[in-house]
Amino acid sequence: MPDADHKYTAQEEAAMAIIRRWCDEGWTKGHVEVADELIHPNFKVHGAGGQVIEPGVEGLKQLILAWRTGFPDAVQRVDDIFALGDRVVVRLTWEGTHLGDFMGTPASGAKVSVETIGIDRVVDGKVVEGWGQLDMLGLLTTIGAMVPATPAPEPAKS
Repeated sequence: MPDADHKYTAQEEAAMAIIRRWCDEGWTKGHVEVADELIHPNFKVHGAGGQVIEPGVEGLKQLILAWRTGFPDAVQRVDDIFALGDRVVVRLTWEGTHLGDFMGTPASGAKVSVETIGIDRVVDGKVVEGWGQLDMLGLLTTIGAMVPATPAPEPAKS
């Protein structure tokens, strides 16, 4: 992470502003139409915690709608953000309540808090590609979609 004396370029500041807006308007408020303005039509995803996302703007809209359906009260908080050239690195926390179907799991009422690390490449004011990792296993376990593994029993002593 850049130190406190780091001076961002105008390009880096603009790229971080785009990612902050995407997180706030797209994810927290669920205004998926902002993707038409901020995301490149040929946007490419490189990993998203095992989620399958169609390439392009429509794939991201579908992803947001799925998350907003499962967690309609959720807020995505930007915990850290910094940029270097055309890359923006962001650490996020998604917090909400599982009030609707999510990935085939009916509402559980469980409170969730999911941390995410993302790297996005912003070119000419549009997000063109992104890499992301999140704790899907923890999330799915919290909402009851997966049962935590239990330790193997101790072998019988003879």
